[in-house]
Amino acid sequence: MKVKILLGFMLCVLSVTTQAQTFKDRLFFGGNFGLMIGQFTDIELSPHVGYYITNRWAAGVGITYEYYNNKYHFQDPYPPYGFERYESHIYGGRLFTNYVLVNNVNDYIPLGLNFRIFAHAEYEMLAYEKGFFRYGDQGRQLINSFLVGGGFRFPMGKRSSMNLTLLWKLNSNDFLSDIYGSGPVIRIGYNF
Repeated sequence: MKVKILLGFMLCVLSVTTQAQTFKDRLFFGGNFGLMIGQFTDIELSPHVGYYITNRWAAGVGITYEYYNNKYHFQDPYPPYGFERYESHIYGGRLFTNYVLVNNVNDYIPLGLNFRIFAHAEYEMLAYEKGFFRYGDQGRQLINSFLVGGGFRFPMGKRSSMNLTLLWKLNSNDFLSDIYGSGPVIRIGYNF
């Protein structure tokens, strides 16, 4: 009887550790880093954590912090026009999902190119100072963005990859308060 209880207990422990190993193996970490220095200084850090739901489909969450500094920010819309230094901190979070459409491009175009093509969608909420877009406005404002697009994933090891992602914003905001403007959002990031 004691042997059966001990064997049952060992099977339960083995089952739990196998499931934990599977969950851990499906987790991934990564993020994006952006840097622009000059008249405009823009430094962005965007770490994320995700989970592979299947071998091709992943979902996750991330946070964003961005430091912005403009040495010659246009402040006065009336002559004589005024310029002054402006700095701001932008922060927020996002939920994302992506799906690998082509697992290995070399299977379709045999040129020795080993990368994946994926589709990507995300919801992002960022908080920024109102004065970023409108001189004299005070306080912070939230901007919600729905972004879709895709990209290329270049394997760099067993679990790591470099990602190049192009996204377009679906929802429209007032032009004077849109962080992304009208062009695509280009991100370079890593997963490990």
